[in-house]
Amino acid sequence: MPDPSPDANLAESLSEWTRAFGWRDRAAFLCGEDVFTQGEVHRGAGRAAGFLWAHGVRPGDRVVIGLPASIEFVWAFLGAVRIGAIALIADPEASMLPPGEVAVCEPGRHEKVITPGELATGMARATVPPAYPVHSGTPAFAQYGEVYAHGDPEASFLAMEPFGLRENDVLFSVPKTYDPAGLRNTVFLPLYSGASAVLDSGRRSIAAVAERVRRHRASVLLSTSAFLTRLAAEAPREPFWPLRIAVSQGAPPPVRAEERLGCPVLAPAVQDPAPA
Repeated sequence: MPDPSPDANLAESLSEWTRAFGWRDRAAFLCGEDVFTQGEVHRGAGRAAGFLWAHGVRPGDRVVIGLPASIEFVWAFLGAVRIGAIALIADPEASMLPPGEVAVCEPGRHEKVITPGELATGMARATVPPAYPVHSGTPAFAQYGEVYAHGDPEASFLAMEPFGLRENDVLFSVPKTYDPAGLRNTVFLPLYSGASAVLDSGRRSIAAVAERVRRHRASVLLSTSAFLTRLAAEAPREPFWPLRIAVSQGAPPPVRAEERLGCPVLAPAVQDPAPA
């Protein structure tokens, strides 16, 4: 195995990928009325890493991230990964967050808490640390007992390439960011493809998803097969304009899903990142 390298660090490799393709001024995330470019994402992640380091987080430590889908979630996640910590993603609505050295979450949810406001304020004064050298198989993030490595997300993206993601696509994910599939859909895919993704933690009812797709002019719906099954079974057809494709992750989509959505539904053979 080659020696550990900062180039293998997931946060650093994403930043280098953005630089290599000249995407720093491209929109990466849509959050309400706010738009964040890829450059803003990586600059913020570097400063979040510096802030976490100043709070004593070190390589191998766990940072529990119990935030809804937001730019603070992205910054905290990539910041933890940059310094070699393990980002432990957790449902922000869970009554008890899993134990960890430090948590980025709302007050009262964990013993050692950095609130989103403290993160945003502290980032302004933080110094960007160098990316911590890792192997591609070094643990990078986790959800409960499943641990994922630095090298896995790129392989997952490459496996999804056949469905034809474009740089001007806007992605909306039915799985939320605290789910590994939702994390891949919402964070990794736009940063690897030059597309943008909607950061949204709202309800995933059919009507709510249709409204958010219209509001953000999403062109790609990344869905669970369970959501598409519910959609196909409903009598009213929710308008999902301007989708150009939907991607069913899991079981093959029901036949009527394309009719309800008004666009092709693809079911690529995609495997979630294998646990390290």
